[in-house]
Amino acid sequence: MTQLLSRPIFRVQPTEPAPSRPLSLSCLIAVGWSAAVGLIGCVALAVGVWFAGGTGSFEGAIRVGVFSWLLGNGSGVVLGSTHVTAIPLGLTVLWGSLLYRGGRWAGTHSAIRGDLDVVASIAATALVYAGVGGVAATLAATDVAAAGPIRSWVAPGLLGFCCGGLGVLRGSGRGGRAFRQLPEIARASVLGGLAGALAMVGAASLLLTTSMVVHFSDIVSLSEGVGAGALGAAVLALIGAAVVPNAVLSAGAFIAGPGFMVGTGTTVAPGDISIGALPAFPLFGALPHGSETHWWHGLLLVVPVLAGGVAGIVSIRRHPVFGLDQAALRGCLAGMAGGVAFGLSTFLATGALGPGRMSDVGPYAAETLLVCTVAFLLGGGLAATGARWVEATAARRRGGAGAAGEEKPDVIPALDSD
Repeated sequence: MTQLLSRPIFRVQPTEPAPSRPLSLSCLIAVGWSAAVGLIGCVALAVGVWFAGGTGSFEGAIRVGVFSWLLGNGSGVVLGSTHVTAIPLGLTVLWGSLLYRGGRWAGTHSAIRGDLDVVASIAATALVYAGVGGVAATLAATDVAAAGPIRSWVAPGLLGFCCGGLGVLRGSGRGGRAFRQLPEIARASVLGGLAGALAMVGAASLLLTTSMVVHFSDIVSLSEGVGAGALGAAVLALIGAAVVPNAVLSAGAFIAGPGFMVGTGTTVAPGDISIGALPAFPLFGALPHGSETHWWHGLLLVVPVLAGGVAGIVSIRRHPVFGLDQAALRGCLAGMAGGVAFGLSTFLATGALGPGRMSDVGPYAAETLLVCTVAFLLGGGLAATGARWVEATAARRRGGAGAAGEEKPDVIPALDSD
């Protein structure tokens, strides 16, 4: 009994002290962590390949790792007279996710004095990450290989600003508050456009996967034809994984209609397939054979309209409207936002992979942007208007059925007591 009385009735949970570290300092720590993880990972992989039987020197292996990290950040590399400007977007997504996670950690575990503090910290994140890219490019440069002198500063800075800044806004809670302060039509357009762009990416991923399954034997034959052994096959697999997002965006351009290039003077589009000799890269095995087109290629052109429809429906589901004209406007804006977002992303998949014919690789980005903007806008407006009309018709039917089925109460006239 005494033990029961001596126990506290209420258990007070210990409270964590409020964070006191300045946000700017936390952002610098996050940027350093993100850059170190990426650089050390690339250098360790390159040195491991060199130890396993690669050629060259130890210093050369380190430079290969640094250049790989710079390529993933969009810097580009110049090898003698050969320019490699294509960005392996798989690495870009990886480095961007590290920056986002670091920025979110900084925003969550820091003392924030105001919105100006957040803006200054995001700017510091971009500048420091750009500085890391510029210094790495300067230290790794030789007479034979060097990173782009301007892109090695600008491209990492943009990546740090976008991904790191988004993480800071998410972690600090400022991003959601700023988004809620936007006009409702802007919020609906952004959410719907994001859904439409993701729908297009999903369709492109499905097309690429299907093509790889159908042409799996060709991919295996190209892998075996390289004759690089187990180590070379592993390196090719890593390179292939790094450029899978590029292939997805190219497949999206194929679905939209303009198609993409795999070399100067080549075209891979639903109505025109002309491919010449290509390097023995396994992912090229998923390309169509010769100049053969199929009847179902034309059916793919409806996919951007359907993706725009997804954008339009999501926009009015998240932020409902009542008039058909308002639904059409909201659906068109959401569809246009999604089409512009996907079309602009295809510019990231273009560039040069080597000299000669391989100096032009990637989607026809300008044409894809135009087609996707128009198709998404059309699909968004039609889908949003149709969905609103169906909802209004169903509501009228429910209201009419309820009114017809109602029983009128018996009315008993009041009798005058006189």
